Amino acid sequence: MATYTNIDVTIKDHIATVIINRPEARNALNATTIRELTLAFTTLSTDPSADPSADPAADPSVRCILLRGSGTEAFCAGADLQELQQSPSPAARREFFTAIAGLVSAIAQCHPPVVSLVYGFALAGGLGLVAASDIAIAADDAVFGLPEVAIGLAPLVVAEPLTAVVNSRALAYLALTGERINATEALRIGLVTRVVAKDSILSETLALCTTITQRGPGALRATKAALRDAQRNTADTFIYELADRSALVSLSDEASEGIRAFTEKRAPAWKV
Repeated sequence: MATYTNIDVTIKDHIATVIINRPEARNALNATTIRELTLAFTTLSTDPSADPSADPAADPSVRCILLRGSGTEAFCAGADLQELQQSPSPAARREFFTAIAGLVSAIAQCHPPVVSLVYGFALAGGLGLVAASDIAIAADDAVFGLPEVAIGLAPLVVAEPLTAVVNSRALAYLALTGERINATEALRIGLVTRVVAKDSILSETLALCTTITQRGPGALRATKAALRDAQRNTADTFIYELADRSALVSLSDEASEGIRAFTEKRAPAWKV
């Protein structure tokens, strides 16, 4: 397995645990974290016994992947806005949002089932990671939202996986208002699979992962592939078009003011 800086990956009893390890930044997604997560899911998705060109670090014994954030304050608070602010060129913005699209695709297309364990905040890009997972277990204190429009950005890349799990009215509410919802509401609209008490979520989620690992490995891969193919039309390419659109929105004067206001902890001064 590769050596990582911003994530931790461990494998035990056929379960690979992937932890976003930036608790000081609420596990926000900077370029390094996005790249490492994409590499991890790509590697864990590959069976070297079936593909001679596969990464030799891939482990064919992995039957389930558990995705979580470090600490209990946040699963993932979305994009690292400070890093985004420091990369103002069109090429850099396009590269950033394309990388997020690649990460979402890597999770969605990963062969083993992916289970997200959500403590605290799951916002913006973090919500996209939840939606791209096959199963999402939320603590009863979890908070979900798409706050991008509040700072002049647009939640376009994450909208693609969200359309597969929540109804259009619920998605429109989240995307157009920027309001946050609690775990109970997230369960009602189909964003998460189950809500459990915070003090027992880790043990219950690991028990679920163990149950998955006890099923037929080939049957799991075939079932996940069928579920993925049933939802796929133009999604594999459309998400990259959405990445380009996100980059363009992020380059606007409005987005620059919104991000600056967020980092300065003040209300943005919108120009009409």
